[in-house]
Amino acid sequence: MKLRAPIFTLCAGLLLFLPLALQKETSAVEYVTSLRPTDTSPDWVASEKAGMTKVKQSSSPTNTVRLNTVKVFFPKQRHSTNDLSYVEPVSRTTGSQSLARFAVEQVIAGPTRDERQKGFAGAIQLRGSSNCASDFKLSISQGVARVQFCRTIVSAGVGDDARTKSSLTATLKQFNSVQSVIILDKNGNCFGDMSGENRCLN
Repeated sequence: MKLRAPIFTLCAGLLLFLPLALQKETSAVEYVTSLRPTDTSPDWVASEKAGMTKVKQSSSPTNTVRLNTVKVFFPKQRHSTNDLSYVEPVSRTTGSQSLARFAVEQVIAGPTRDERQKGFAGAIQLRGSSNCASDFKLSISQGVARVQFCRTIVSAGVGDDARTKSSLTATLKQFNSVQSVIILDKNGNCFGDMSGENRCLN
């Protein structure tokens, strides 16, 4: 009987203290939570954005962009040959699913500064306004890639024409769906065809 009294007193004290402790804990949680929506300090905003980004990346694997590497062929100076149509590839990486179109866009964009220092040169120079709201139109059907430019292609003669044709043809033929390439100018005529007979369309 002497032991039961202290135990009873201890239990009664805990029962009285527990609600007070829970109330303080709850109040603390509510206080911290109430600060978050109104706290606009740079540290909080930064950590909130970082947290959202991390959740998106880890919980949604389908949002991950798959990168593809394509080859883009440019003319390059060679000391051992005078072949005006000689081209070599450089690599480009993209998340685009339209790889053939991206590759042609990169031919138009030309080599980077580092690539130019290595001897690569631009293959195409366009000028004037577009008649199709873009630089070019591209279609691929039955193994034939058809590129029609919507702006005027600047050319100084046969050499420039050869480099343009070689760059585009080599770039597009890297894709398994392309066996041949047709290049048309702004007016729909075969590019570089001096005969005027549009032989590339035959």
